[in-house]
Parts: sequence; C-alpha cells; structure tokens
Amino acid sequence: MTDKIFKTIEKYDMIKKGDTVAVCLSGGADSMALFHFLCHNRENLGIQVLALHVNHGLREESRQEEIFVKDYCGKMGAQCMVYNACMNEKEKPQGLSTETWARQLRYDFFFRQAEIYGARLATAHTLSDRCETVLFNITRGASLKGACGIPAVRDKIIRPLIACTREEIEQYCRENGIPFVTDRTNFEDVYSRNKIRLHVIPQLKNINSAAETAIGNFADENEEIYTFLTQLSDNLYRKSVGENGLDTTVLQSRHPVIVKNLLRNQLEKLDCLSKDNIQAIMDGMKQPYFKRQLSAGVFCTVENGRMFFHSPPRQSQKIPKIPVEFDKNIHFSYLDLYFSLCSYEEYKKSKRNDKNYLTYCVNYDKIRGNLYLRTRESGDRFTLPGRNVTKSLKKLFIEDKIPASFRDKIPVLCDEDGRVVWLAEYGVSKPYMPGEDSEKILIIKQM
Repeated sequence: MTDKIFKTIEKYDMIKKGDTVAVCLSGGADSMALFHFLCHNRENLGIQVLALHVNHGLREESRQEEIFVKDYCGKMGAQCMVYNACMNEKEKPQGLSTETWARQLRYDFFFRQAEIYGARLATAHTLSDRCETVLFNITRGASLKGACGIPAVRDKIIRPLIACTREEIEQYCRENGIPFVTDRTNFEDVYSRNKIRLHVIPQLKNINSAAETAIGNFADENEEIYTFLTQLSDNLYRKSVGENGLDTTVLQSRHPVIVKNLLRNQLEKLDCLSKDNIQAIMDGMKQPYFKRQLSAGVFCTVENGRMFFHSPPRQSQKIPKIPVEFDKNIHFSYLDLYFSLCSYEEYKKSKRNDKNYLTYCVNYDKIRGNLYLRTRESGDRFTLPGRNVTKSLKKLFIEDKIPASFRDKIPVLCDEDGRVVWLAEYGVSKPYMPGEDSEKILIIKQM
C-alpha cells in the first residue's frame, strides 16, 4: 500500500518539499493510516505535518475520540488543532440536513486552518469511498461528472489514499500497530451510502473480486472525458457570451453534448440544475422567444437571439441591524456572539494558547465609528484571510455553494461606513487582521 500512496502523490503532484500538510483526522482507520504514513515519511517527503480534528458534539463518543486523536498526535510529534462545533447546542440552519450542516462546519474549519498555516488539506478518502460515490451518483441519475466520483485533487484538497481500498488500509493499520476508533453509525443500515457499502459492494465483489479497482478505472476514464468536455464547453462559453447574454446562433452551431455541458455548469452555479431544465433550454433556444422559471428565484429567457439567466426583484424580510455592545452575549441570526477589547500585548499572550485568536480577532484601530451586526447587503465585499483575494459576498457564497435560503442569515460585522470587518463562517477580512502596529484588539467569540 505504501508504494500506491507514493505513486498517487507523484502522479497528481500532490506534495512538494517544504509544504505543510494538514491531515483531516477523525480518528477512524482511514485518516489514522494517512496520518501515520505522512508522519512516518515526513523527512523523506520534506514536509511538515499537522492534524485537524472536529468534535461535532453529536455523539457520546465525541469527547473520547477528541482525546484519543490529541494523544496520538502527541506521540507522533505533530500539532493537533481541534474545533468543538457543539452542534447539539445550536439551532440547525433551515434547509440543511444534519449531515450537510456538519460537513459545512467541518470544512469551514479545515479551510480556515489551511489559510492560517498555508497548508494543503489531506483527506483520507479511499478507492472504496470513490466506488461508493460513483454508484450512489449513478443510482440518483447523475451525469458524466457524477460518474467521476471523488477527484484525487481539488483546489487545496489532496487525497493520497484514493487508490487504496479499505481492506488495504485496515491491513496497513494492523501491520503498523495503528490504533483507530470505529464510528458505529457506519454500520447502521439506514443511510444510502451505508447500504451501498454493506450490501451492494459485497455483491459486486462476488461477481468480480477486483470490482473496486474496475469501478475506479471507470471513474478515471470518465474524469478524463469530462475534463476534455469542460474545456470545449468553456471555450464555447467565451465565444458566445456578450453583454446581453449568450448568442443562441453560436450555441446551436456546436454539438449538443458540448452545449448541454455548458448549461449544466451554468445551472449548477445558479443552484437550479436538473435534466428537465437543461432539455427545456435546449429546445427553447431554437425559438424566437422563450422563458422558463428554473427555480424559485431564477429564470431563463431567450429573446432576439440571446439567452440570459436572471432573477426577478424579490422582497425578503431582513434581520434588523443591531449595534454591537461589548462584554455581553449577543444573539444574532443563528449565532451567540461575545465581543470584547484588549491590548495588543494581551492579545499576543492569548494567541499562544488559542490559535482561533488568529481568525477571530480584529485590529480595532482600523474601525470607523460604531460596529454593527447585520446580514449581507448589495455591494458587500470580503477579503479572504491568508491571501489578497477580494470578492463580493454574492460571488463568494455562490462559489462555496452556500444554500440560497441560508445566505441572508449569515451574520456580517460592519463599521459605521458599512465595510465588512468580519463574516460568520469565514472569519476576519484581511485588512482588519491584527498587525504589529495594532494597539487595541477586538476579540470575537462564538459561544
């Protein structure tokens, strides 16, 4: 298995000498094997390794698993960052399942830490996970993209175990004496993925003992085809787009498969992807005039040879803006927050013990006037911590696939001029992060 991991890292250029790799460490066999491998080979790879663990607070075993992970990291000589999500003490956002909400909180934490440490995120997804995902997607009627399963690399996320089966990983743990915890929910026959893992995969292995490898090869080929198809559809988009939308004459001159992929990518960004919508638009672009409601807030219109997507003006009940008061609990939207001030010297002492101070502290000297809590407004922009990338909140939420129903509930901290200082789920806007010239520091705590 070790050779497979090295070959995967090399094939996808996952790691370079000098990198910091943050392992998303749950304590299960997969993540423990990945963590052990990277720690054992960190000198050979020329990397620094740290661990990220999330205690969701949803199971009785959560606290014991947190202690287990921290102890093992100590034995391996690696720093471990823990986020206590306390989900059982919070109100679940409307429109999100508990599983989706947990994943969102988990990856928000992972990406924040990756920004702070300039690290690549290593998750322990395996070939078995990829096969289950492919079968799950196909069963739900997925397109070519869904048949690719889990990619080996996506943005900052790397998956060194993507060519290894779960059986190989458990064998690696036994051979190397690696302890791990077992999540009992993995064996509950109530979730769709569990049914595939517990029943479908074993039956396929009865037909072909190398079924997982075969499905993995199938996914690899689909990924190559999808990558090429997306290049073609992206080129078509650039050729057809203009100030008034997409030129339907140009679209109709290309193969329907390319046009459908273009539409699929556009509708996915607009959160209204469905096969019915795609087929309706394919038929509608041939007509002189066409209009279709794709979702509650998105329409597609074809007029004068141009196709464009738009949203009608809508009235929504906004959460009223409130002033920030220091040294008291403030409930706003779905969060309980606590704001306090301290000197820069006090801040420097505190951050040695709590890395979250790096994410939830503001250079108060740069604040203009009073502070307010509100939700997003037109024109709001946010500079992501750790890099010089400024985006509108609208674009940021769309790219991160924040559900439309949740976007107007995310708390925004702004100053008297309306500038975004801090954004829930993301952290402090880069211009407001503390520096050596800071005198007063604003501390934001999520209670």
